[in-house]
Amino acid sequence: MDRSMTEVAASYARLMGWPVVVTEKGILLPLSSAHTALSMPEHVGVGVLAGLRARMLAGPVLAVPGPQPHWIFLAELVALLPTQLTTPADVRFVRAPHQVLLPPSQTEDGPITWANPPTASRRWFPPFTAVLAVARTVSPEY
Repeated sequence: MDRSMTEVAASYARLMGWPVVVTEKGILLPLSSAHTALSMPEHVGVGVLAGLRARMLAGPVLAVPGPQPHWIFLAELVALLPTQLTTPADVRFVRAPHQVLLPPSQTEDGPITWANPPTASRRWFPPFTAVLAVARTVSPEY
């Protein structure tokens, strides 16, 4: 295992309080009953992040490379997800028991990076309802 990967994972745990796991795939953040993620194409994510920043609700956002790059917004579950949740066609929920890769993990298309990095003072996750509401206003398909 790469020592620097272990050191980065330790800093996520120590500075952010995140329960990360290091595997051969990289650094994983397990999602839980309290945390979820919303994945969307990068071009939609740019607008969602801008909207969240304008509302002072921007939290950590991952950038995943590939033929169709996408962003993953880490979010807090402040309520149970309704069974009939209406989302834009290009937005999908990622929830427990899934895990998300954190930087500097590698994919076959390149490294995972931060589109909006966490800091010690901004490590919290915004409510998923806020991320979804902004995604609904930005997504062209909604």
